[in-house]
Amino acid sequence: MNPAAIALVDIDDTLIQTRRKCPAGVELTPIGFDSQGNPVSFATPEQVRLIDWLAASTVFFAVTARSIDALGRTRLPFAGAIAAHGGVILTGGHADPPENRADWAAHMAATLAPHQPKLADYARIFAEIAAESGLNLRIRIVEEAGLPLYVVASHDDEAALHRLCAPILTDLPSEWTAHVHGRVVALLPPGLGKAHAVAHILPELRAKWPGRPVIGIGDALTDAGFMALCDYAMTPTGSPLAERLLK
Repeated sequence: MNPAAIALVDIDDTLIQTRRKCPAGVELTPIGFDSQGNPVSFATPEQVRLIDWLAASTVFFAVTARSIDALGRTRLPFAGAIAAHGGVILTGGHADPPENRADWAAHMAATLAPHQPKLADYARIFAEIAAESGLNLRIRIVEEAGLPLYVVASHDDEAALHRLCAPILTDLPSEWTAHVHGRVVALLPPGLGKAHAVAHILPELRAKWPGRPVIGIGDALTDAGFMALCDYAMTPTGSPLAERLLK
């Protein structure tokens, strides 16, 4: 393969989305599946063509909040991936089974070790405010390969979730990152984030494919950090990032 570019691409709400977020009256292609094999994420015809272009013309590197398991349940032809909000770097894609980069895993373990008690504290605080409000939040500390990475709270009532979590976000230390996107609120400790992982892997990609432009593609405000490391940035119109930049 002689790629024209290196593409670092967010997945959800950039290349695919849930059915409720898809426009009405268009043909949808199932791309993401749950653990029982049921389709849960879909691409529009335009997104299918974008995916095809990425596969045929670029080094397609997925950059996603998805876990290793959830990423593996997509039909996306990525050549490598950054998963779990940057907690994992995978070499290889569907055609070449992905392997967790040991150097990055060791770095993450050392970086996040001081913040493990705080992750547990935030999970407890989420649970307390949920109990006080009567809102049944889904709360968990996300782990990969046994390493706790970040805490996430989710609920189908997006407005109620954001309202309930507002005090936590207001008091969040500046070195922590809040990922507030739709029905999910995630709190990422210092050193964890897509931009950190992209900064680690990007010199290798540039060295392997010299002279290729690097295109960063994403939709969320928290994608801006990794996109800023690229030569070009691209975002879907109507996305939170586009609304911030283009209004």
